[in-house]
Amino acid sequence: MSDSLTDQLAAIVGAKYVSTDPDVLAGRCVDYTGRYRGRAAALVRPGSDHEVAAVLRACRDAGAYVTVQGGRTSLVAGTVPEHEDVLLSTERLSAVGEVDVVERRVRAGAGATLGAVQRAATEAGLVFGVDLAARDSATVGGMASTNAGGLRTVRYGNMGEQVLGLEVALVDGSVVRRHSEVRSDNTGYDLASLFVGAEGTLGVITS
Repeated sequence: MSDSLTDQLAAIVGAKYVSTDPDVLAGRCVDYTGRYRGRAAALVRPGSDHEVAAVLRACRDAGAYVTVQGGRTSLVAGTVPEHEDVLLSTERLSAVGEVDVVERRVRAGAGATLGAVQRAATEAGLVFGVDLAARDSATVGGMASTNAGGLRTVRYGNMGEQVLGLEVALVDGSVVRRHSEVRSDNTGYDLASLFVGAEGTLGVITS
């Protein structure tokens, strides 16, 4: 990766949130099982949806590959880089909003762990439908991106059944937002269904 791209990324997210340290990258280039290992040129940790979008555009313009990483709990090398990639971590996008107990919804950043969302729901007297053994590591952005199922799928469905709206950063530097205020909404494109399960191939889910 060129120094100019590194400088661009540092200008977008702040120098302390960009790392090219080989030891840091080595720990991020192996999957949870230890069977798969890749190569990365840098780790970038954006702090907002606009920063994610700007990182994607800079990488696109530079011809750099990007691998998105959440909790890195994939067992099938889903977060292992292949081409000296830029690793884009969602770990700073971890905010969990106030639970709306009337509409039974909550807004959560893509980097929020499943456990954090479950605790917020429990404190409000509700249950979040999806559960995984890796609840304290898996992030809801990664779970939406892979349409995760888990331990209660038969009763509550996959992540696709839980997601009412999304914010997604695209490679052209734009951010798409789709948050309907009504539960049954048949207006426009069903963007949530488009991006849920797409595994990051169409854009990066930010919240």
